[in-house]
Amino acid sequence: MGTYQNTVFLNEWHGCDAEQLKKEFGLLGNELANVTILLATYIHDELGGEAFVLVRKGGVLYEVNASHDSMGLLTGQWEPEETFLAALRHRVEQGRLGCAADGSNLFANELLFLLVELEMGVPL
Repeated sequence: MGTYQNTVFLNEWHGCDAEQLKKEFGLLGNELANVTILLATYIHDELGGEAFVLVRKGGVLYEVNASHDSMGLLTGQWEPEETFLAALRHRVEQGRLGCAADGSNLFANELLFLLVELEMGVPL
């Protein structure tokens, strides 16, 4: 499994690693083989939670979006969808990706910084 040395694990996953992602999503196989985890964040409260993971595999970006109810389970929701820098930037700048309902930063700033690095071709 590839690992970007500056992978950003945020919020509830601060200080975690790929093994924690495997556990949270119930991954048993090689779903993370040849995958570079760029950013992973998980936020929850007493009613539910949301996870966002940005990875690269074979030069292609994928994102995983998952949520749960009060049971706290993300198992079975590892469904990477291909994404693009422009789409992510638009969702952060024009939408609410990475922001709480009150507009506060959850991971938007960190994601924008990462997008700039990717756009500049910084090797990750």
